[in-house]
Amino acid sequence: MTIWMKPTLTEESIRAMEPLEAFRYAEELLDSRFPREAARVLEPLAEAEPRNAAVWELLGRAHFAAAHLGPAEQAFRTLVELEPTSAWARTALGLSLDRQSRHREGAVQHRIAAAMGASERDATRVELVHRAED
Repeated sequence: MTIWMKPTLTEESIRAMEPLEAFRYAEELLDSRFPREAARVLEPLAEAEPRNAAVWELLGRAHFAAAHLGPAEQAFRTLVELEPTSAWARTALGLSLDRQSRHREGAVQHRIAAAMGASERDATRVELVHRAED
């Protein structure tokens, strides 16, 4: 389903949602290019379910898409804590650090992701950081 008009969300309407309903609605919002609204829906869900990796992943993606890079970084750090063997989580954390011009820190995450067999792009990002340092 595509949401065509910017949704009007109140704190009350967000709190009234069941967890699965909130998660699915946030997915729709993010897919429809309303990342800020998706993050608003997901924040209370992340507080209510702090061990739910899927919520943290979607929250990180929403913040990243909204260019809320600090909150995206924190969400992806939480995701890495919950799923330390997830190459995708490492890549996402690395990208959020890269977007904040913290390339050395990002390279560490890309290096770990590359070692886990993630995309060759992770290895390329590490090479670019090393080239810039030379």
